Amino acid sequence: MVRIRKRTTRLPLCARAAALVSIILAGGGPATAAQADTIGAFDGSRRTPSMIRHDPMATARLTQDLFSGGGSGIQQGLFNGHDINLFLGADRFYDAGLTGGHSVMSNIEAGRLWNGHETLTHAGLIPAEPNTTGETDRHATWVSMLMGGRTGGTQPGAHQRGIAPGAQLHSGGIASEWTGSRYSLNFELFFGAMFDTYRVAFETGLGGTSRTADVINSSFGGGDTLGVDEIAVGLDGLAIQNPRTLFVTSAGNRGAGPNKVTSPAAGYNNIVVGALGSSPTYTFPSGFTSGGPNAYADPANGTTANAVRQMVDIAAPGQQLGSAYYGGETGGNGPGLSGSANGPAGGLDFYSRSIAGTSFASPLVTGSAALLYDAAYDLFGSNSDARDARVIKAVLMNAADKTPSWTNGQTMHPNGHGGVRTTQGLDNRVGTGRLNVGRAFNQFITGTTDVAGAAQGALGTVDHVGWDYGVVGQGQTNDYAIESNLVAGSTFSATLTWFRDRRLDGSNDGFDDSYDNLDLELWRIVDGGPDVLISESLSMYNSSEHFSFLIPTTSRYAVKVRWTQELFDVVGDLNETPYGLAWSGVLVPEPATVAILVAGLIAARRRARATG
Repeated sequence: MVRIRKRTTRLPLCARAAALVSIILAGGGPATAAQADTIGAFDGSRRTPSMIRHDPMATARLTQDLFSGGGSGIQQGLFNGHDINLFLGADRFYDAGLTGGHSVMSNIEAGRLWNGHETLTHAGLIPAEPNTTGETDRHATWVSMLMGGRTGGTQPGAHQRGIAPGAQLHSGGIASEWTGSRYSLNFELFFGAMFDTYRVAFETGLGGTSRTADVINSSFGGGDTLGVDEIAVGLDGLAIQNPRTLFVTSAGNRGAGPNKVTSPAAGYNNIVVGALGSSPTYTFPSGFTSGGPNAYADPANGTTANAVRQMVDIAAPGQQLGSAYYGGETGGNGPGLSGSANGPAGGLDFYSRSIAGTSFASPLVTGSAALLYDAAYDLFGSNSDARDARVIKAVLMNAADKTPSWTNGQTMHPNGHGGVRTTQGLDNRVGTGRLNVGRAFNQFITGTTDVAGAAQGALGTVDHVGWDYGVVGQGQTNDYAIESNLVAGSTFSATLTWFRDRRLDGSNDGFDDSYDNLDLELWRIVDGGPDVLISESLSMYNSSEHFSFLIPTTSRYAVKVRWTQELFDVVGDLNETPYGLAWSGVLVPEPATVAILVAGLIAARRRARATG
């Protein structure tokens, strides 16, 4: 097994079979056996170098950017942003009576939210672990309201409401101290205390109960871009060991280009969120949002491959957002930091009018996931597959809107059958595109909602839209035959997600066990079976595949999930990989449907003539 062990130097990674095999360091090569033997114990008391929360605009949050909902304090004008919930289509859930009421969310970052704010009085706090400050912080307050703020106070309104206002909300802090000048985004942490805080949300339960989080948000990062450091491996381990909890991370604010996304977003078993700018309205990536590609490191073979991993899975609005303000002198605004206090003390009805950063894009995805979990509990309560993180991730990604500059590198397939081929799957800055919560509602609850059983091979017929939790084994394809014809010239999209096999044990030792590579294909059905390859997504190092293209010929088609190869395996595990799959196409209308459409068109024209 590949084991991550703490020592006095930065980010060791070693491989064990009968003995230690190799160590990968960022920018370094494999260690010798003698060097490997010198690695010390994985000590939970070790600190990281400073971590940086993702929010480049935080130092600009001064009094002119605040407003008060009450009669006291500073009021510089009402919120001038967008109703993000409505813009993203969350009202599709609200209209169905789903606001997150069955779901539990947790935000874990440097500090904890202020539940004295009028929108966050319902929120709970994860008990502070030893070697953490447990301090209340402005950044955590901003993020948490976007996830699950509720209306309240003397002037309740849409500006207070998070994406999932009905969900339970808990907040945990992992900073051992803040560094720099107020207001500071820099902090340090102890690995053991960090993992123990996450373990409460992932495994042991929140609020003094055994109820764990359905979705966890984290808006911080720093250091490793290979996804092989302690943070990435440990949190990936918790995610795969608790597969019904989705882990959402922000991409960071280091801009476009290779190797810009850092841990924990540099890991594999999460959904990474980029930011979209507000002008024009959330159409293009924000200038600051981190992209890729990042390099890949193989811990078993001691090799690296440059610029081969697409890091961002999806994008969401990340500028001109309003959220709850905390002005107390704790956390990143504490008196132990240099400089005077940043911003006014504020009050329970103070808000920041225009914050920006990928920190504030990721909680929008987190809240959207909580709405899907709410629907899963309400509509598919007996089917735990509906709550699998890989399924929720695939649904969100497949439902995303393509932005004008979106490209996943797909080109016309060389076989000449009118499809596409991509070796990257995702756009480097926006993943599959812009979060569309309303479309995710349709993707999740209509059509095929999981294929029953755990069979492999030919899985029968499915609707033109749907999702599945499946398992595919070595040398196998799982085939999903769409029951009816898809329309030539219509858009077909499919998304496949899976996890890298990692573990975090009770002593907070991390293990990198194996990594399988899956591919995604679409075939045209001829004479009853999939016979003609149309399109394929073939990225080698990503833990997702995606394509979106125009159907070349009206016909029946079949989606295939293919187990392609094992990149490494140091534990000899079964070569079977669980995955989440979502797809969406457009059917040829049935004759009766066409007649209804024609009748409607005729009636509309008659009304137009009568009133013209």
